[in-house]
Amino acid sequence: MPSYRYVVKSSVEETMDMIKLSQAKSNPIFEELRIVMGEHKLATLAYEKYYIRNSNRTALFVTIHDFYDQAEVTVISTGSSDNFLFNFEWGAAHDYIASVKKVLRPVLISETEIKYE
Repeated sequence: MPSYRYVVKSSVEETMDMIKLSQAKSNPIFEELRIVMGEHKLATLAYEKYYIRNSNRTALFVTIHDFYDQAEVTVISTGSSDNFLFNFEWGAAHDYIASVKKVLRPVLISETEIKYE
């Protein structure tokens, strides 16, 4: 399950709009923008794709916040296959992450891969 954190030089709203445009071909599952502690913003986005050709499903979860005076974007993607013989993901989750990174590239300050042990 690939997971990355990006620091960007755009606002939470601008970043949210960029990501939403980049996922126009995905099925939106959830979207929310909240004001936290009076001045900070927290956005949450969730998307899903289904690939009929190989019965793959991928999901993309995104949080964006400005708690540390810069917008931070956390992106997590997961995928699976409903195939009878094989039940593993064919790289679609990594492609989902790449689509977000591509749209963030013009405003990207830093990127960190999040590793879970």
